[in-house]
Amino acid sequence: MKYRTWSILGGLSLAIACMSSTIAPAKAQSLLDFQPKTEVTPQLIDSIKDLGTSLDGFIPKKLQESESPMGSNRAIIGEDQRLPMMSREYPWSTVGKIVMVSKDKKEYSCTGTLIGKSLAITNAHCVYDESGKLFPNIFFLPNLINGRLRSKNDVASVRNVLTGTSKPNWQSADDWAILELNKPLGEKYGFIKWRTVPVALLQKYKNRISVTGYAGDYPDPKVYNELSAGKGFTAGVHLKCSVLGENGGMLVHDCDTNPGASGSALISKIDGVYQIIGLHAIGRKDRNGRGVENYAVRIGRIESALSKLR
Repeated sequence: MKYRTWSILGGLSLAIACMSSTIAPAKAQSLLDFQPKTEVTPQLIDSIKDLGTSLDGFIPKKLQESESPMGSNRAIIGEDQRLPMMSREYPWSTVGKIVMVSKDKKEYSCTGTLIGKSLAITNAHCVYDESGKLFPNIFFLPNLINGRLRSKNDVASVRNVLTGTSKPNWQSADDWAILELNKPLGEKYGFIKWRTVPVALLQKYKNRISVTGYAGDYPDPKVYNELSAGKGFTAGVHLKCSVLGENGGMLVHDCDTNPGASGSALISKIDGVYQIIGLHAIGRKDRNGRGVENYAVRIGRIESALSKLR
């Protein structure tokens, strides 16, 4: 579910007790502050050939691989299932916030993950507005932490979009979209490969999956007072979650998510390599607002669709 804004692979769910000064505090802001001066209108395309996709992962030489989303020199305590993503290292560097701007300048957001030098993946329902048309302006904020980027020049506009469905909804097994960016951010931030893994095998990977998303309810300023940029400006990470099964052609998982985290990749380290094994799409709650189960798009579904387009 897209979110509208108005203004360590191991260990239990924890919260920060002290923070390093490497992430400077930032004031709460509007996502429109990041909008590129030159607007690019995204185009809907129907062929993967236009994207020149590469499905192999890549770790830039200047980045280290880290299992911890917290970075270094941080003590953690608490009970929240999600941790703040504070790391600039791989694979956390590949995750970013996708911002969609409507014609009347209202802002919405989802989460995306780099899968190529200039490619990111998210949900199809994130890129369409209420009228069923592509948002007129979509841009990607890589590795946004406390409202800050590694460089302001790294904000990338979306120029082409390939979707799994032209009529997206939050219960669609084809709720995926590949975005072509106007900058090769993957060369700097790295990108992750994906892999089709049988559901039966995924169910055996208990507590081996993580989901990182820019949910609109996170981080809680009462718990993370150093993250002064506000909710939605730092991603939350749920480590050690699992795929529970399959329903309606979609994966069922128990990773914590909320609006704004749509499009988050389900990532697992398989054979020593970080790989995307699913794409979070929707979470369902009971009458009391408690999470019941979450659904994700299967990678096999995406690969099958792409093979027909080549």
